[in-house]
Amino acid sequence: MKKVTTGFIGRHLLLISFLLFTAYPLLWMTLTALRSEGDAQQRPLGLPAQWTIDNLREVFASGNFLQAWQNSLLLCSVAVLLAIATAALAAFAFAQFRFRGSNVLFLLFLLGMMIPVHVTLIPLNQLLGADALNLKGGLGALIGPYAGFALPVSILILRRAFEAIPQELLDAGALDGCSQWQSFWHIGLPLARPALSTVLIFNFLTMWNEYAFALTLLGPGCQTVPLAITEFKGEHDLRITSVCAALLLVLIPLILVYLFAQKQIIRGLTAGSIK
Repeated sequence: MKKVTTGFIGRHLLLISFLLFTAYPLLWMTLTALRSEGDAQQRPLGLPAQWTIDNLREVFASGNFLQAWQNSLLLCSVAVLLAIATAALAAFAFAQFRFRGSNVLFLLFLLGMMIPVHVTLIPLNQLLGADALNLKGGLGALIGPYAGFALPVSILILRRAFEAIPQELLDAGALDGCSQWQSFWHIGLPLARPALSTVLIFNFLTMWNEYAFALTLLGPGCQTVPLAITEFKGEHDLRITSVCAALLLVLIPLILVYLFAQKQIIRGLTAGSIK
């Protein structure tokens, strides 16, 4: 039987306190979404006086919100797949090939993590406007920026995963007649699956919650989920219960993804750290 010490109790109390501190906003949002607006204004910190799902029905009845959901799903899926395909090829090359300037080129990719992405809003607004590429206003205007901003961290994670692949496996594949592309497809990608899952989930959640670029580059009739949520704000007031109901519908799939993929995320982030 494990001995219970003061340090053991202190650590667990600290962890429980942190859990309560981080889980409280989600609990408050859920309770607010399941109560009336008047009850939320009068007793914001108490339990609902009467439980109701009218706020959820109101959100579902909003055609703009459902269309924004579909837009976000399509946009994020295309941008994530493009980012993963590009990053996986680049990361495999950085991990397995040695060519002149490879380290410098890799550092240039990593510099993208040091640049605040929102400083590119003005040049992107001009580049995608009517005087240049004429993509502003549609979902296509966000695919390129989203995929490009996802490359630095994606290449960093995937490179570590590809470096952890035993060289003996690649040599055995080469002896069996595998080309470099076949080694990447049949050996590299299957073994890097945890890292690929991490990159996919991390980038999808980042793109799903992005607001500034969507507000700047999308047109009035083309919205994503973060923009649609702002429509539940009135001219002179904020319908807090409707906003919480919309946020709850947005967060439920994300929470489920985390619950089912947390092991893959941890394995992917630690891939290649220990050999």
